[in-house]
Amino acid sequence: MARRFRFRLQTLLEVRQLHEREAKRRVAAKSAAIARLDTLREQTAVEVLRQQDVLLAAQQQGRLDPLALQRGRAWIAHLRRNIAILVAQREELSQQLKDLQTRLRTARTQTRIIEKLRTRRWHTYVHDRTRHEQAAADELAQQLLSHEQV
Repeated sequence: MARRFRFRLQTLLEVRQLHEREAKRRVAAKSAAIARLDTLREQTAVEVLRQQDVLLAAQQQGRLDPLALQRGRAWIAHLRRNIAILVAQREELSQQLKDLQTRLRTARTQTRIIEKLRTRRWHTYVHDRTRHEQAAADELAQQLLSHEQV
């Protein structure tokens, strides 16, 4: 009876698969963080436009006092500073994402190397087992044939 297939590097393969899954998780988390920043930046930009429209409408109607105008402009300036901060944070996160994607590609490559080796060894095992079984069947047939001739 043939031995069961045993891949000696199975533990290494599992460790590399674990590293790959972790790298994928990190890439997904960083992408989600970037998406959150983009959403927040868009919402802040919409708020800036809304505040500008409110100030413009009040100014056109002539019912805007200088203190309210000053507060409105200060608020818009604050929102624009927040947008600048969000853009800077996004750039930093984008660079981190590129680094993580590079690590993911490396992890995937390392995993694929071991997976291909495992596949090659599996095919060799199957080929050897088939050849061994065929040899055993041929020997049995030869014995039966020689036994019938006696």
